Amino acid sequence: MTPAPRTPDAAAPADSWDLLVSTALVGTSRRSVPGTPDLPAVSAAEGAEALLDRAALATVRRNAGYTPGTAEPLAPDPGGEPPRIPAAAAERLALIVAQRSEVLPEWLAMVAASGREVDRVNIPALLDHGARDTRLRPAIAAAVGARGRWLAGLNEHWAYVTAERLPGDAFAEEEWTDGTANERRRALAALRADDPDAARALLEASWDGLGRSDLRRRLLDTFSTGPVPGDAAFLDTVLDDKAANVRGLALSLLTRLPDSAHADRLRGYVREHARLGGRGELEVDDIAATRADILRDLALVAPASARSGDVFERTWSLITHAPLDVWTDLFDATPDVVFAAADAARETRLRDAFANAIGLQRDQEWARALLRFLGGGLVGQLADTARGRESVNAEALLGVLPAEERCAVALAAVRDRSRAKTRDTDLAHLAHAVGTAWNRDLCELVLDRLGGPPPEHGRTPSAYRALCELAGQHLPPEHIADLPYDPPRGGSEAEAFLLLRELLRFRLDMHKEL
Repeated sequence: MTPAPRTPDAAAPADSWDLLVSTALVGTSRRSVPGTPDLPAVSAAEGAEALLDRAALATVRRNAGYTPGTAEPLAPDPGGEPPRIPAAAAERLALIVAQRSEVLPEWLAMVAASGREVDRVNIPALLDHGARDTRLRPAIAAAVGARGRWLAGLNEHWAYVTAERLPGDAFAEEEWTDGTANERRRALAALRADDPDAARALLEASWDGLGRSDLRRRLLDTFSTGPVPGDAAFLDTVLDDKAANVRGLALSLLTRLPDSAHADRLRGYVREHARLGGRGELEVDDIAATRADILRDLALVAPASARSGDVFERTWSLITHAPLDVWTDLFDATPDVVFAAADAARETRLRDAFANAIGLQRDQEWARALLRFLGGGLVGQLADTARGRESVNAEALLGVLPAEERCAVALAAVRDRSRAKTRDTDLAHLAHAVGTAWNRDLCELVLDRLGGPPPEHGRTPSAYRALCELAGQHLPPEHIADLPYDPPRGGSEAEAFLLLRELLRFRLDMHKEL
């Protein structure tokens, strides 16, 4: 295929091309063919024929006389050759990126644990995947290492890698003062890992000069690995930032600092607005839209009018972000009693706000208390959440607990309903809420259900398929030996079972290669 004519360098001397194009647009019947002293002589043709002859000559001249562009020399390859994955693992990675992305998080975790990096051939495909999946960017950055970072400098779509801190990275003053936004974030993250107070002082000194809210938020996000008490005063001032997402991040960080002045103010707001009613129910007064002090400390803005806005949003935010100890101190009661009072108010959103607070503040004592309070209702709450109904976010509560304890709570919920009466749907909801790291008892329970006959009640093919998908992700792959070779059920359930076996086999081979 003949390449299209190149556009000449803007700095090159003008030629006849623009005159010829202008004449072609107007038409030779309305404008005569212009002279072209910069081109070779042409035949004595006239009109359109003469125009086309001269345009052909001009095209050849423009292509032949194109001035090559200039560019800065590339920075050298970082050099060195870290330990890389074996050839079999490299071949599997190509297949994972192309067809099996659901196992990529597990594969990346295994590579990180092995202390090796991705082979050079697979680095571009892995960087492309990270451009689409933001959750995996830190793991991808670690897997591609210094060479991946070098390649990222050649493609703006991969630039996210330059923002991620790698093991061994140290703070570089020139990156902070003169680097790109990504390089500045990486430099601050490196300093934050070594000296949190120095990193905070550096960001605080530069804060007023950071014009873009996106940059402010990204730099502040380096505090998320672990806010320290000294951060509190600076984060308190960030609550006055113009950007809502920056204020929201500052509030979430302050929520993890229960000894701060901000936390004490939230405790005071709770004492001002909460009490027990005549039936022992929890009562929380609506927070007035005119309370600028409370709105500011909750990173909220006043509604356009006194009657607009969601009133409960302010209550929700106060319960979510106020230190949980204020409730037990206020009522001189255990968390169980506080939950009973919230339940007596017959307001599901109150209980859900407490569950949200427990998840955000990562308080295991309160999580255990609320799970005890839910008791046999845990399965129902998970089902309501899955259906989009108002419910307590039980999955967030389980997420606060250690993996082994999450499994124990799920197994207790099954015992409360008896195995025979636990539907596929119930088991799928519980298994999903537990997340990763199933213990042996939970694995056996799921294997029995997948390989055995349908339950006596509530057979749901879609739930069985969901359970197969969860098992494919979370069962240790060696458990493929514990499943029957032939599907125990028919139809779409049989297809899901065969896909489960195939995925477990794939993961088992993946583990052997690394």
